[in-house]
Amino acid sequence: MLIPAGDPYLRSANPIATPGQRLEMCSKALEDLSDELQEKVVVLDIETSRKGATYTFDTLQSLRAFFPKDEFTLILGSDAASTLHKWKRSDDVKKQAEILVIKRPGAAASEFKELEITALDISATKIREDFANGKTPETISPSVLKYIKDRGLYGSR
Repeated sequence: MLIPAGDPYLRSANPIATPGQRLEMCSKALEDLSDELQEKVVVLDIETSRKGATYTFDTLQSLRAFFPKDEFTLILGSDAASTLHKWKRSDDVKKQAEILVIKRPGAAASEFKELEITALDISATKIREDFANGKTPETISPSVLKYIKDRGLYGSR
């Protein structure tokens, strides 16, 4: 399940893309995956359709209602994992889901299970900076890049 954030309460500035646009970009990213992978991933609007601040704890509670016997793994990047202690009910989040960190090369180790995938050294901050500087990011899915450019998001042209 790929669940884009609705209104991330810890973010210092409002996201440039709307929740609906982030949802659409996740769907577009799947288009560039193989058919085999596309069949294994679903994009959910469980957060983007919620009003107000969105919290992972609440999302996990909602998922648990639909999948009461399933176990969940919350996959986070190194940056998100480093702030998990600030999340609403972070101890309960850790009880509701196993945490797996996709470790960015060079990032400090976390307290969680980690998986380092050097091919995916992608930073949303870096992508936004590239657009702001008139560059086309190389680490972005072609379908998402087209979506961003068509809508002029992140200062793209």
